Amino acid sequence: MKAAQYQQQLDAVTAYIYDHLDDDLDLDILAGVARFSAFHWHRLYRAARGETAAQTVHRLRLERAAALLVETDLPIARIARRSGFSGTETFTRALTRAYGMPPRRFRESGAHVQFRRQSDEALSAHPVEIRVLPATTLAMSDHRGAYIDIGRAFARVRDRMGPAGRMIAIYEDDADAVPAGALRSSAGVVIHADAVVPEPLHARTIPAGRHAVLRYVGPYSSMHRAYRWLYGVWLPSSGEEPRDHPVFEEYLTDPADTAPTASVTEIILPLV
Repeated sequence: MKAAQYQQQLDAVTAYIYDHLDDDLDLDILAGVARFSAFHWHRLYRAARGETAAQTVHRLRLERAAALLVETDLPIARIARRSGFSGTETFTRALTRAYGMPPRRFRESGAHVQFRRQSDEALSAHPVEIRVLPATTLAMSDHRGAYIDIGRAFARVRDRMGPAGRMIAIYEDDADAVPAGALRSSAGVVIHADAVVPEPLHARTIPAGRHAVLRYVGPYSSMHRAYRWLYGVWLPSSGEEPRDHPVFEEYLTDPADTAPTASVTEIILPLV
């Protein structure tokens, strides 16, 4: 089997997982989607992704559940069922292990409030850093849809470029202003400017220049508050002007082996 075919079949599994998080994602079903032998495909998937398919499903369901707790008023029991848990008790244990607190506390006085407070305090104590960054070339895969699902584009990149390298995502639209299904973004890995980029990836260069860099520590589901602080508080009072280039993020930790509360992301705003 050619390498491209392996990649296409792994891509099919990734797309299926994201599109069917509400469904029964039995590992044998995923093996069928991948069109690999059930004896071997689990090892292939883990070697390519750095985690088992079951771990991927569990992590993505928890990430979505955290977002639903923050962004909706859905009952916790319904979120638990939708996330594939047999009941609120198992959901509570899983969320507590990942985020350090149970669902009700996470929603009412927990992670999204805690990280907003921690971010406000941290940002006032540690101002946004201005950096002059060199031109950066990326091998990228485009994504259309909710930003929280950009992981499927990163999976396509990792399958073709390998797990090593700096991981960056470019976000074209404001998630507060554009419907989730129409949001445009791209996931990529930093490469040498003259590197050959395999299809269906494409090369894109972020121009050199001045950038405002905000270091965010915490779950992706709460990161929008850091964006609002950056644009609503820091930028108007900084005397700086944003450049005509979309904001981007660099991920300094891997969600496959880092707790959501310990994830480190740099939000990078290009400046004139």
